[in-house]
Amino acid sequence: MEATIPKTRSGAAAANTVSAEVRRAEVERRLDEAADVLAETLLDMWRKEQRSRRAAAHGGTS
Repeated sequence: MEATIPKTRSGAAAANTVSAEVRRAEVERRLDEAADVLAETLLDMWRKEQRSRRAAAHGGTS
């Protein structure tokens, strides 16, 4: 059995890998940001509904 020496990446291949990692990180950051916005929106909607229910239970209007 012969030992194999791992081949080093060429400069272009290394640059492509870094570029892909940067793009992946950017996509992940954007997804996290979108999830945060969605969570805030849903929480605001839930709070509005709770206020309406509370007001209706106490005879008020909203």
